[in-house]
Amino acid sequence: MSKILNFGSLNIDYVYDVPHFVQAGETLSSTSRNIFAGGKGLNQSVALARAGGDVYHAGAVGLADGQLLIDVLKENKINSDYLKKKDCASGHTIIQVDSNGQNCILLFGGANQTITTEDIDETLKNFEKGDYLVLQNETSNIKYLIEQASAKGMKVCFNVSPFTKSLLELPLEKCAFLIVNEIEGSAMVDMSEDSEPYAIMESLTKKYPKTSFVLTLGSRGSILHVVDCNTISCKSFKVDAVDTTAAGDTFLGYLITNLASGMNQALALKCATAASALAVQKKGATPSIPKAFEVLDFIKKQKTDVLVDKL
Repeated sequence: MSKILNFGSLNIDYVYDVPHFVQAGETLSSTSRNIFAGGKGLNQSVALARAGGDVYHAGAVGLADGQLLIDVLKENKINSDYLKKKDCASGHTIIQVDSNGQNCILLFGGANQTITTEDIDETLKNFEKGDYLVLQNETSNIKYLIEQASAKGMKVCFNVSPFTKSLLELPLEKCAFLIVNEIEGSAMVDMSEDSEPYAIMESLTKKYPKTSFVLTLGSRGSILHVVDCNTISCKSFKVDAVDTTAAGDTFLGYLITNLASGMNQALALKCATAASALAVQKKGATPSIPKAFEVLDFIKKQKTDVLVDKL
């Protein structure tokens, strides 16, 4: 299997259970608070590893508060040789989870925004053509990362979240995979976010013809389009959601690991969908990410096939 380098964010998540999201001018009491290791990058690395990937995590944490994050990497057998310790605070989030299991997130970048071009060069020299690079929009020097990794022949997989219009100035055409939700995808091609998903996908693939896309649609499912292959659609498994915090990261991690291992594309998409369905049934970010055997057991118990011709 190819090596998977995740040059990604690591955050300390402060998670508050609330009856509803706090409103402007409102003081709201939470029913509980929990502290978890998280960040889109760390969540994705854990999912990549639990799916069976050969995973390396590069990025940065704070000297004083980063041990919680480092411990999670070690516990999940993720190589952290390229992780930097910086003299600043680690990234962190304030997450509200409402009574329906939905979340809203306030993000502080911290050490994630201190990654230099020198840090990148030092790391990338240890990887080669055919290896995978996973990125999210929560670290510094994304443009440089895409350019340098692409020049080496690495397969760049960019999760364009959190989305900003400035992302369109990046060399996205050099990415092997772009992972977007319907809001992000529609914004990338100047379409309404309530546009028909297959129309969004068609516009994305026309704009970036050499790039494969994953379009996620929340509870409806997802669509996978790999260059020169047929589009694959997968409905979501019906489960009772408790906390959706790491669902998208779990989906991405399982999908990329399975594709990197050479798994059939339809099965890879189905496994990723099952993994995210399991993740939403537990609280927290990394604690909710399932292991591969749990995903396979879950799929075996399902009576309805979620792979469909069209959502």
